[in-house]
Amino acid sequence: MQHAPKITTTDLLKLAGLALVLVDHYGLFFAGEQTWWRVFGRPAAPIFFFLIGFARTGAIPASWLVLGAILTGLDIISDGWDASLNILFSFALLRLALPRVETLVAHRRFGLPLLALLLAALAPLFGNVIEYGLSGWLWALLGLSARLAIAGEPGSALVRNIVALICGGFYLFSESLFWELDFAQVFTLALLTGALAATLLAFHRKDLEWSPPAPLARALNCIGHRSLEIYAGSTIAMQVVSLMLDTEGEE
Repeated sequence: MQHAPKITTTDLLKLAGLALVLVDHYGLFFAGEQTWWRVFGRPAAPIFFFLIGFARTGAIPASWLVLGAILTGLDIISDGWDASLNILFSFALLRLALPRVETLVAHRRFGLPLLALLLAALAPLFGNVIEYGLSGWLWALLGLSARLAIAGEPGSALVRNIVALICGGFYLFSESLFWELDFAQVFTLALLTGALAATLLAFHRKDLEWSPPAPLARALNCIGHRSLEIYAGSTIAMQVVSLMLDTEGEE
């Protein structure tokens, strides 16, 4: 008899991220004038950037590059050559960069907060060349600093908290400005960003103490291991449907 796989807190965090992706992308593809969908979907990308920084691996799956190219191509069809490179390319670049950041910067006193401030200052120069720009990289730095804090490096908890303030504050500012949010939306986004930062600061990767039924455990395990492929597949499906609906509307 096949035993149910162990479910971790990472699996649950990825499940929450995917649920928020669906909320965000429904607003993107089917309710473009209803900004509230985007407001409630804003925590999705930071979760995955955080987990990229939190992880120890530097491997870049080929599927990220293939799916990232497909999604970028669909964006070009939809938005023209002003489209950004897909977020999967940003994750791949982070996998290349983070080991060097950890070696050269992370173990220096306040190295990560200073790097976070530098990325925030440079973010306007990069614009939307790649999805979420350098603001997403700030959440990856938070993931890295959170892992180092869990390892118990001297002063790492303070560094983690400073990085959280920088990336949370900058994300709130940049997203509010980009989406031209009104006061109620900015206030809501501030609450969501604060709750997200608090959740990520408390995050530890561990097995859950309770065991869900075997079918649910296998589904959660699959989501945990294939979350970015699921993100890409759902985005491709929604974008294709959106393009088809636009085409029918023009006829």
